[in-house]
Amino acid sequence: MQVPPEVIAARQTTLVTAAPADLRRAEELRGQRWNTNFQIASVALTELQTSGLERYRGEPIDRPRYMTAKEADAFLDPRDPVVGMSIGSLTRAYPLRYLVWHEVVNDVVGGTPLLVTYDPWTNAVQVFERRLLGAATRFDTVDALHQGGRLLWDSLTQSWWRQFTGEAIVGDYTGLRLQPRPSLLLSFQEFRRTFPDGRVLGPASRPSRDETSDYGATGYAGLDGRAEPPFFDGTPDPRLLPTARVLALELSGQAAAFDFGHLAVQRVLNDEVGGQPVVALWSPGALSVLDTHQIADARDLGMAAAHGRQVNGRLLTFEYADGAFRDRETGSAWSLSGRALSGALSGAQLPPLVHNTPFWWAWAAHHSETRLVTNPT
Repeated sequence: MQVPPEVIAARQTTLVTAAPADLRRAEELRGQRWNTNFQIASVALTELQTSGLERYRGEPIDRPRYMTAKEADAFLDPRDPVVGMSIGSLTRAYPLRYLVWHEVVNDVVGGTPLLVTYDPWTNAVQVFERRLLGAATRFDTVDALHQGGRLLWDSLTQSWWRQFTGEAIVGDYTGLRLQPRPSLLLSFQEFRRTFPDGRVLGPASRPSRDETSDYGATGYAGLDGRAEPPFFDGTPDPRLLPTARVLALELSGQAAAFDFGHLAVQRVLNDEVGGQPVVALWSPGALSVLDTHQIADARDLGMAAAHGRQVNGRLLTFEYADGAFRDRETGSAWSLSGRALSGALSGAQLPPLVHNTPFWWAWAAHHSETRLVTNPT
């Protein structure tokens, strides 16, 4: 693929000069049949943590099949966390019980090529457009981590990308960033209640190469609550426990993280990030897929979402009252996904925002200047 000259010029200041150890690592990786251009990279190759066992790690879902929410009842617990996203009138749900095994779904929704991805090591869910320089491309996982998080590779140039940020850091596409799409991590029950006509990703033929595994289980039991991230070489930000979950977003260059523990008490926080009014909502009812071996036995860690607070030019202020999220201006009731369920604004939708609910250590590692909203001590 021809990389535009402006991309080549813009990335020059980010490229690193390969040391002898990086050159040796490049030769080792080429021996694993990688055709990646390892001469172009914005990180030292020696910073990449690889097992050296195989080139391909995962089995992405390339031909997703969908079912109605009613049909999905046969496969999902109401508390199962799902990734919800919409393009126009089309809404999709991607259950984490599938993504924890596959990590990548290459999809097309409403004519838009999408990359839906989940990294269990950082608990980061990301949805990106997977069209690069005008061409749709397929993604897969690399058996490698950087800063403790999963790397992906594209089928066009075999460049390596950070799952957490959607940025290419090794190969011809170094310096490019995938376009993020707003998504929600919510329970299947909440998805079905808010989007009754939404379609739900069904199970593949088997979850992984491991024939003993199943979609009701996780291979990452015990990752919740760890005192230290397993593959992070840096020093975790001490303001929260490393594996505490946060509702995190960045707007106009300003990053903010809302502590799940604080949100669970407050339920609603009206705030401003990057000069934009936002609301953070939290609700119980979503299980962890990183706690116990059987997902059904896991803790309920709840779910959180961030939205803009302006509807038709009107600034709203939210509270939790009478068992529902309500705006003080009209008293309308709202869902966690930002849709007005009843009242004067029934049917209205709060502006969606790109946000995430990762582990605190991962968010802080990529956003060292982030503001943390938590219970003051």
